[in-house]
Amino acid sequence: MKNNRLVPAVMAVVGFGAIVVGIQQGLVHVAPGYEGTIVTGWDGALNHEEVLLVLLGGVGIGGTVAARKWKRLASIPVAMGGIVLFYVFRAVLAQFQSPHSLYREHSLRPPGSEEYTVMVVLGAEPFLLAVGGLLLVGAGVARSKVEPLSGTTTS
Repeated sequence: MKNNRLVPAVMAVVGFGAIVVGIQQGLVHVAPGYEGTIVTGWDGALNHEEVLLVLLGGVGIGGTVAARKWKRLASIPVAMGGIVLFYVFRAVLAQFQSPHSLYREHSLRPPGSEEYTVMVVLGAEPFLLAVGGLLLVGAGVARSKVEPLSGTTTS
């Protein structure tokens, strides 16, 4: 059953990859079939929340690997995944509560242009971050179910 010992680590690495790809995507997009683009004005480096999410994913990998020897450390990837999932929930909830809520048509009249309607939908970011967070939680749970390395204590 040595292959089962690698599954949690692979889950954590794939979750980390999903987080890294997710932060590069947009939180919201204009729905297909509607004209317009969303301009955020953010062309610089990653913001502090995005950097934090990547660091949380890295700590989740470290916790999963360390839990191979010390079983109690399996709670680290569970906690890191939970924080990522909380961020996703908070970001999506804020979008639904905004004046231009998701999945509703809005009429816009830019200066010097005709009025047109637009619909804003969720982008790939929240879905990829949720997958990454769930994989980190799953890695922690799976690591806690696997027996630690022989000759070590489970303190």
